Formats: sequence, structure tokens, C-alpha cells
Amino acid sequence: MRPRLLSLARQLLTASLALPPLGACGSLVHVPGLPPVPPDVLERAFTSAEVAADVEHLFAMLEEVHPDPYREVSRELTGERRQALLQGLDRPLTRRELQPRLAELVAALGDGHTSVHLPAEEFWSDPQGAASSFPIDVAWDGRSLAVRRTAVVTPDGALAPGALLLEIAGRPAAELVQTFLARQSGESEAFRVAGIERNFPMHLWLEGTKPPFRARVASALDDAHTFEIDLPGMPWGSVVRGEAPGAGEPWRLERHGDGVAVLTLDTFARDLDDLEDFLERTFESLAKEPPSALVVDLRSNGGGDSRLGDELLQYVSDRPWRQAARKEWRVSAPMKGHLKSLLPAWIRWLPVQYVHPMGRRLWRTREGELAIFEEERVKPRDEPLRYRGPLAWLIGPSTFSSAMGLAAGAQDCGRGLLVGSETGGVANGFGEVLPFRLPHTHLAVQISTAFFVRADGDRSARGGIQPDIAVSAVPGSRAVLGAGAWHRTSPDVDGDPVLEAAIEALRDPDADPR
Repeated sequence: MRPRLLSLARQLLTASLALPPLGACGSLVHVPGLPPVPPDVLERAFTSAEVAADVEHLFAMLEEVHPDPYREVSRELTGERRQALLQGLDRPLTRRELQPRLAELVAALGDGHTSVHLPAEEFWSDPQGAASSFPIDVAWDGRSLAVRRTAVVTPDGALAPGALLLEIAGRPAAELVQTFLARQSGESEAFRVAGIERNFPMHLWLEGTKPPFRARVASALDDAHTFEIDLPGMPWGSVVRGEAPGAGEPWRLERHGDGVAVLTLDTFARDLDDLEDFLERTFESLAKEPPSALVVDLRSNGGGDSRLGDELLQYVSDRPWRQAARKEWRVSAPMKGHLKSLLPAWIRWLPVQYVHPMGRRLWRTREGELAIFEEERVKPRDEPLRYRGPLAWLIGPSTFSSAMGLAAGAQDCGRGLLVGSETGGVANGFGEVLPFRLPHTHLAVQISTAFFVRADGDRSARGGIQPDIAVSAVPGSRAVLGAGAWHRTSPDVDGDPVLEAAIEALRDPDADPR
């Protein structure tokens, strides 16, 4: 999400009252800012009337707070799908049974910031859930489900990265993937794929698939040879999951032996003051020991507070930038109530919203209408620690929301090479989520309240931020597929071909001077 609204609260009050990021961009564990789920509803079956009431509440909120809920799919078609869901309620449903149906209905709207969250509470508490997860990290290429990493190996090496999963529990793997994709909110196919890859064990669990997982596999050694295997359930952390998984601290600087520094930022859902402290220490270190090149890794960053991206750009760019050209914010009573709820209880009753121009415009705009904010370019401050050397940004399908905004800002000011694949977040898209729980089932939902126009002002453009150098890796293979300025073969199967491509491009004397 892109919670520009947080700057309002921060400026209205003081730095000591800075608010936490609003909502979430799709967390496996929880949705920040929401109350915990009452224990008595976790395994309860809800009547058709209760489910219908929750669906009615969700869509009433959608139409009240979302700036354009039917931008991608018509109200009429959505209404038909909604009726089909309700007519299919032939028995009481648990949260675990309802969530996939409701998530598919909402995902069809095509807004990655508007979604029904997975029932993580049940998954983590069920002995056959997180404690007995599917022990393979998977990768989907549009046709085949491949093994990217595995916690289970066979003596002959047939079950290794590059093996293909043909069936799981008697169901074709491709059929399972398409089922899961339909339930994953997202504006791009790549983002939706990345989401179901990360949470594949939870999706299997929602389908009722239990360990041992009977799988039919095409060998990594010879895909003409297939075999069957019973895979044991293993704890969630037994295998690293995702194309570019986070590891260690969410913000970290690593020095490579070749003089390259890699700054990894796995989230912007943290306090701005904390990032300011981290970046000051980081760039003091880079100033004392200048690297041969700096690479900023945003591949696992699902967003948070867009001000954190602006703060990083202060340290690398001496040219103005903006992450978006325009913000169209739907004003509603729930949105204003949520804004107020972010403030400490003792000050909520004060009309502090009128202290700042943004607050005044929001509160003076009629509910149901759009408050329009034209985004000015941020002028770089006089930053003595600014890094001016070779720079690259790593992006991919999981680069979402305000992380995508940072990539857009870097592109806007022409600072650094973008390397990897198209961002999962789109440049013309929704954000500024409002999180809440449904009244009966307490499933977590988030809905966009604003629309952002991309930094160059082209409202008609579709898709995410494109890399200058496109790189992707095939699981279990040395082949690295390149498009644009770079094409090579990775010498290390277990390496990081996207990072390797960025470093090689920055070392190339003929590379783009950015």
C-alpha cells in the first residue's frame, strides 16, 4: 500500500506521535491494526444468513470507500458472481471453507490492494497446517509446476530443483495452480503467481490436502522418467519459499568480496524514524568505505509507507523525483474514521485534521467524492552522505505498492539501472488500503481508497515498472533468460542470476551511465 495519509498524522502532531503504517499488503501472519480473531469463531460453522450478511457488508464497504471498484470488471458481472456464491451456500461454512470462495469473488475485481486475507490463524494452530506443510518450494512458469527448492531429497537426485510436479493428491498440479490463482488478488499475473508460490502449502491446506502428500513427479535428471513419492508434512520453515525470499533482518547491508555493496530492503511497513537511523548509519559506512557499486534489492518488498522510499532516494539522487503524478482519494465516513483511529485515543476528539492543508481538503470534500492531490516532485536536500557511484535496483513480481513506487521514483529521476522483471505492483493503480474484519466470520479484508497515476502522468499506461535489463532464472537450470541489454549463462546453479546480471552490467564500461 502507499499510505501517504501517514504523513498527514505525522505533520499534524509530532514525530513522537508518528503513526504505524496503515493496513497491509498481503501478510501471511496478520493484518496490522486489526483486533485479533475471537477464539470461539475459529472452528465455528456460520449459517447461510451470517455468510450473506458478511458478503453484503463487504460490498457495501467496497462501494462506499473504493474510488472505482468496477474499473476492471462490470458491476453487473460482479453481481452475478456474487449471487452465484450465495446460491451455492447449501450448508454452514467455517472460515476456512468460506475464505477461498470469497477471495475468488474479490480477486476477480483485479485490484491487488483489495483482498480477503488467508485464514492464517487456523493454519498456524492446526497440527496439519503450518507444522505439517508441503515440503517443497514451487515455481510456476505458466505451464508447469517446478521444484525450486526442496526439504526432501531422493537418493538418486530425481527430486531436486528442476523436477516437475505433475500431480498432488491425485489432482493435476496445473489444475491446482489455476484454482489458487483465481483466489489471489493482483493486477498482474506475475504478482498473483508469486503470491500463490509463497503460500502454496496454505492453499493446499485450504483444499483439505493432508500429509503425507502423494505426488507424481517428472525427474530432474530426465523429465521423461516419472515416479510417485509420499512427501511428509514438515514445519513451514523447513524450506525457503519464494523467488527472492527475505532472509535475516528486513533491512541489511552486505559487502561482497568484489567491492559491491548490496542494500536489501524487504519491507517499508516500518516506522520512518527507524529507517532514517538505519540509512544514516548505512551511508556513513558507504562514505567511509566507498563500494565499487551499490545494488538495492527490492524483490521481496511488498510495500508499506512510501515516505521510506523517498528517504532512500535522498541518499542516492541529486535530481528531483516523484513516485506518482496524481492521487485521487475517495472520501468516505469509514476512511475518515479509520484515519482518526490511527491517532492516540486522547487526541482523537480534537479537530487536528484541519491543521494541515491535506487534512482540510479531505474533511471539506463531500463524502462520496474524490479529493485530488497533484504530486510535486521531491527536491533533494543537501545530503553530505549522498552516494554518487554506479547503482542498480533489483525488482520483480513481489515488488509491490510503495516498493514499486520507489522503483518508479528511481526511474523518474533516471538514477540507477532497474534489473530483474516487471514489478508486481502497477504504476497506474489503487492503494491506501482500509483494513477491517467482517462482522460475523471476522475474516480480514482490505479495500483500496485511492487511485494513483504513474509518475510520468500517463493514466492510460498498463502494467508495472519495466526493468532496463530483464533477467529470470529457470529452477534447477543454468539457463538465464535475458531481454534487453544482457544475456548470459549463470555459472552457479545456486547463485542469484539477477544480482549477477546487475553487477556485471554496472562493471560494463558500455553500460547505461545511470
